[in-house]
Amino acid sequence: MNQLLTIILFGTYTGALLSIGSVGFSMQFGVTNVLNIAFGSILTAAMFIEFWVLGSSASLVVAIPVAAVAGAAMSFLLGRVVVASYVKRGTNLFGMAMVTIAVGIVIQFTLEAIQGPTLYAYSYGAHTTNVNIGGVTMSVLQLVVIGCAVTLMLIVHVVLNYTNLGLAMRATAANASLSRACGISTTRVRNAAWLISGALCGIAGALLGITTGSFDSTTGGDFFITLVAAAVIGGVGKPYGAMLGALIVGIASEAAAALIDPSYKDIVAWGLLIATLLVRPQGIFAEFASQRELVG
Repeated sequence: MNQLLTIILFGTYTGALLSIGSVGFSMQFGVTNVLNIAFGSILTAAMFIEFWVLGSSASLVVAIPVAAVAGAAMSFLLGRVVVASYVKRGTNLFGMAMVTIAVGIVIQFTLEAIQGPTLYAYSYGAHTTNVNIGGVTMSVLQLVVIGCAVTLMLIVHVVLNYTNLGLAMRATAANASLSRACGISTTRVRNAAWLISGALCGIAGALLGITTGSFDSTTGGDFFITLVAAAVIGGVGKPYGAMLGALIVGIASEAAAALIDPSYKDIVAWGLLIATLLVRPQGIFAEFASQRELVG
């Protein structure tokens, strides 16, 4: 029973961290129809900027907004300047993915050149504060991450369902041409999607960096692999699917770590991704992926 509770609690923590990034990734793709493969590099850059601005002992209260602003700014520039210029030239979905891959590589190696051989590390006090839940020990910081994820997912839910922006985003995702005909400024909606996606990306980066304690120029890229698995399992382009996919990947990877070996966590995430692509390539929320012709 104690082992089951451990899997559930730590799986929820991992899923919470994944959900912040995967929802941002899925939301942006759903509205813009651009696979942003540079997402992981932007996440890393947000970590670096937050660390440079606030130092190794940053409080989450300050670190989260700084990283959110950094991520939103980089994501907006990518969408508004780089992606928009290629969209005007009629670049297809595959071509746009290649562009974002190139941008991601430039960001990663730029950060690597700046960082050098040094591994950035935090000295955050919450790492030493633990809470016992039914015999399972978790850090206060891990519980804070879960709380942040729940809060952010509720905010996303409210924005998508109870605001004019959310209605416009859903309409643009469903049919951009019809939305423009109805008077919706799809350009502004897409800009907003890039901003929101970048903010969530930056927040995920700040939480990932502080909870792991140290990071380098490859941290975001490694995390992005698992994040994509969660997004695809839920149905890429569907924020609610990304939430569910993140929870599935989180619990499954922690189960593998507890029952087999911690080194199997990433393997399980990839295994779930491969199984999903084989059995149900549209993901759990299938209709969106089918409409976008992501699968045959």
